[in-house]
Amino acid sequence: MNSGEMTTRGRAMMLVLLAVISASGVFDHSLWSGNDTREGAMIREMARERVWVTPVFNGVHYLEKPPLLHWTGVVFCRLAGTASEGLVRLPAALYAFLTLLIIVLWGRSLGREQAGFAAAFMCATSVLFFEYARIVLTDSCLTFMVVFSLCLFWRAQVAEDGLVRRYLLFMFASAFSFYAKGLIGPGMIWLSVAAWLLIQRRFRLLFLLAPAFAVMFAAVLAPWVLALWKAGGLEFLRGVFWENQFGRFLYFNDPGLPVDPYLIHKEPVYFYLFSLPVRLLPWTLLVVPALYYWLRRESPVRGDLAAFLKTSLLAMAFLLHISSAKAACYALPLFPLLFLMTAAWLEDAAAEWRSALDRRLIGATFIAMGALVLCAPAFYLLAFIFRLPLVSQPCLPSAWVCFLVALVALAAGWLLERTTWKAFREGRRRAAVLAMPAILAVAGIVGASVFIPAVDFHRSYVPFAELLREEMNAGRRVIFPSDSERDLGAFMFYLDARLETAALSKPNEALSFLGDRDRPLGIVVPASDLIRVASRLGGRPFGVKKADGCGKKSESFRLITLDPENAKHAPRGRGSPARKRPSG
Repeated sequence: MNSGEMTTRGRAMMLVLLAVISASGVFDHSLWSGNDTREGAMIREMARERVWVTPVFNGVHYLEKPPLLHWTGVVFCRLAGTASEGLVRLPAALYAFLTLLIIVLWGRSLGREQAGFAAAFMCATSVLFFEYARIVLTDSCLTFMVVFSLCLFWRAQVAEDGLVRRYLLFMFASAFSFYAKGLIGPGMIWLSVAAWLLIQRRFRLLFLLAPAFAVMFAAVLAPWVLALWKAGGLEFLRGVFWENQFGRFLYFNDPGLPVDPYLIHKEPVYFYLFSLPVRLLPWTLLVVPALYYWLRRESPVRGDLAAFLKTSLLAMAFLLHISSAKAACYALPLFPLLFLMTAAWLEDAAAEWRSALDRRLIGATFIAMGALVLCAPAFYLLAFIFRLPLVSQPCLPSAWVCFLVALVALAAGWLLERTTWKAFREGRRRAAVLAMPAILAVAGIVGASVFIPAVDFHRSYVPFAELLREEMNAGRRVIFPSDSERDLGAFMFYLDARLETAALSKPNEALSFLGDRDRPLGIVVPASDLIRVASRLGGRPFGVKKADGCGKKSESFRLITLDPENAKHAPRGRGSPARKRPSG
């Protein structure tokens, strides 16, 4: 029994909630993860230097990934006239939201619109999808391009007119998906399409589309190939189209082939069987029976679209398994299909409510999630009442605001869960079960958001970056004795500039930097490396500065200062005063 269509008002409300969930965690904190800092620095540098050919990191072309996500970020920054943490994260969130809309459209096409919305909320709150929709990485972009292309193909399949135009649009989108993350995009799309057409015995259509796609693919990539050739010649083309594409799928045992840059991702064939259950949380217990429900021979889920979705899921899973390079994030394009299947099974299981196993799995999932949703704001309230430092930072007014939000989240979450449970007991099981993902998603995100100011206080690079800005504005030449992309990218982003790096362990680089005795110098080091780096200064007097009033991340860095011997005063900067060490 299917859920049918929703009212216009209900549909609009659910779309607004999806948009709110997609935007949460985008503009409310600084750059935290290594991916955010590295890719965010690339987008800011591309926007500032007006570089479009490839991502650029500290003046070096970054050939590892095609630049669709970066292009989108640069456009946002250029339109806004500035670059911020939210703007560089916005492309991933936008592509994730568009992916959720396609899930809803597929649900509606199956005659299960309510289930489609439930699937979208489950997908949005799964561990892996939620994370990658809020960090500056290409996987969210890839997921959208794959499901969007499959959606266009299906619409061309069922259309009664405009077939040439529809198939051309599909081929363009599938070719353009290369710009999201390379060959894995067109590979997933065309393996799914080819498998479907072969099963349907539509050999003629396949033989027409395949060469037409090859021409389209060449035409879509031609402008970028030309730009790469002009920027770096054969070296750039080899790096982009050989080392960084086929290296993802092959083992490079032949010494005559280029060095495999993805050796760290080489995993056994069963890798996803162990990694995906964790990334599908908190919905893993529901995904497993849903897969059996859809894939068994006597499955009640029938129809051409259902068969196409199953074929696409199996084709993409096959491609992921045979590839030698494996990472959990590569499987993100499977998530929209997995959760649409899960929501459809959930709807049918709630309508029948006969299987004891189904009841236990559904009950265990929703009870555990309901408790977790209520525990997050409850824990914050207790921490606030007992004045734990965890919630009193960064400032008391912020803690009071979060305290009030936690009160509202706890009360609203309890009321919504109670109302849903009442509807379930009164016999409206299907409506109650399909509403739970949306209720848990909204209540959970609001309840967890109260911790963001405190977490951001401890994970922010901003205080130490401000110290560096003051020192550099005062004329100090600052270097980083390592090329750690995570930390270097963060400071490049917040200083809005390329930064100098030098390996002090290498005599030539050390001499080049330390030999400059007429200008104040500074070396950014992790606090744990302070003694080791200081031992390489050749006995020169130095001082140490750190940022004050900051959290653990900024506290973990130090600035070693070396001033000209004839300078009466060191440049003034925010932070602790320099402590001089006598020579010898």
